[in-house]
Amino acid sequence: MDVNVIKVLSDNPVLTLFLVIGLGYLVGNIKFGSIEVGSTIGVLLAGMLFGHYGFQSPAMAMSAGFTLFIFSVGLQAGPTFFSAFLADGRRYIALAFIVAATAFLSAWLLSNLVQLDFGMNAGLLAGALTSTPTLAGAQDAVKSGLAVLPEGMTSEQAQQNISVVYAITYIIGTVAVILVIRYVPILFKINLPAAAWQLARDRGMIGRKSQKKRTAENLPIIRAYEVSPTAVGKTVEQRYLELGKVGRALKVRRGQEILEAANDLVFKEGDVVSIVSSLKEHQQAQERLGSEVLDPQLLNYQVISREIIVIDPKAIGRPLQDLAMIAKYGCFATGLRRAAINLPVDANTVLQKGDRLEVTGEEAHLDQLAEAIGYVEEQVEKTDLVTFAFGIVAGTLLGLVMIKFGDVSIGLGSAGGLLTVGIILGFVSSINPTFGRVPAAARYILMELGLMIFMAGVGMGAGAGVVDAFLSAGPLMILCSLVVTIVPLLIAFVIGLYVMKMNPALLLGALTGAMTSTPSLNIVTSAAKSEIPALGYAGTYTFANVLLTFAGAMIVSL
Repeated sequence: MDVNVIKVLSDNPVLTLFLVIGLGYLVGNIKFGSIEVGSTIGVLLAGMLFGHYGFQSPAMAMSAGFTLFIFSVGLQAGPTFFSAFLADGRRYIALAFIVAATAFLSAWLLSNLVQLDFGMNAGLLAGALTSTPTLAGAQDAVKSGLAVLPEGMTSEQAQQNISVVYAITYIIGTVAVILVIRYVPILFKINLPAAAWQLARDRGMIGRKSQKKRTAENLPIIRAYEVSPTAVGKTVEQRYLELGKVGRALKVRRGQEILEAANDLVFKEGDVVSIVSSLKEHQQAQERLGSEVLDPQLLNYQVISREIIVIDPKAIGRPLQDLAMIAKYGCFATGLRRAAINLPVDANTVLQKGDRLEVTGEEAHLDQLAEAIGYVEEQVEKTDLVTFAFGIVAGTLLGLVMIKFGDVSIGLGSAGGLLTVGIILGFVSSINPTFGRVPAAARYILMELGLMIFMAGVGMGAGAGVVDAFLSAGPLMILCSLVVTIVPLLIAFVIGLYVMKMNPALLLGALTGAMTSTPSLNIVTSAAKSEIPALGYAGTYTFANVLLTFAGAMIVSL
């Protein structure tokens, strides 16, 4: 049986769409040295290839993908958006604004100088900044009527102009950001590893990693010991301090009776105590703890790992050491994620609202810790699809609201409305976990799938005209893209370094967040030999997504 592959793909656009996404992910796995192409570029390239040969994405697929992506971005930003003024918050907002404003101004001036067709300025801005939210905001402004089109130009033509220039400049922008981030420290004669080490020392993070390795040496285990003569007559708390704050006493056997190891409990001769601590600490303190005892009742505990979402005001803005997790709960922090970025886990690391703290410990005590600082992510498994669906409805309706000033109409557009409602719902659900919950895994798949569907549509839409556009204005587009990428980075770097007096390692991480460029974050953390830059990335990333979404809508509306 003969199968006409071209006809099958043409007659089944959904099949074509997911073929593009699958091939794009395969391309995204390709590495050049330590730099990975990435799924976004991979899907964009695959879409352009298929679009060049006349294949199209399904009707409404781009709109659905755009809606899922932007709304999920808002949900992710919500928990930290209103509390980001902690620590370096104001500086992070300033950096994100400087990058967005200077890039916006550069793209607008260049597009007018070289007289680009309508919509190409938005594609230039989005591509040079490697910002998909900017692209989404611009296309939505055109489609919704927020942007006034020139006479004779259709919405489809304007959107293709945006997509074509975005496709050309996105790859240039990605490479340019990486090169700037890599060589700016050399140009300014900055020792990046030394700068990261200095900040780590100032914040008490020397010698720590972003995540502790899960080995038998540092993960908690439970052992039971016969109380030594030196401990008789002393309280649990006194003995804990004497042993150098090693481990956490769980229970005490006194004859046939099992007692909870409260801090004021006084040890008696013949007592047996169970202690949770790391194997290394057990080995170091074994001689002082007493003889080990195999007591099934005292050892009947389950050590597990869970991810706790930090939302309690008593924990927000405080360093990890203030939680006294080992002393109070016998629990150990093994990881910390903020805005999907791994951060250093250290006694002096300050927690923010919405942080995802990975903790290992005895199950009952871990639950007590979770109740004290937030909630366990695993305990909220179901997605509140009712709130999710009506949130999208509310965001879309909010985007339709227009305020008129004479002949000028101003509104948020669908992108702004969805983003705004998403942020509000994300913030509210972080306070009340039972309302509007979208667990991290569900939010990731919704955001990633929405982004890939949207990017596949952009690629296929741009593919038909990208070759002609590149042949006619390719060199000019490349030059403009380099200007829009490099100028904002250099201006923000100089202001951050000399005016804000920021640590260079932290500053470069913040700039990668302001550009929403994860590949360049990997470059700077590698160059700094530290996870310190990730702190800066997490600080600016949330604000950059919001600012750049509105920037995309604004540049096509001027």
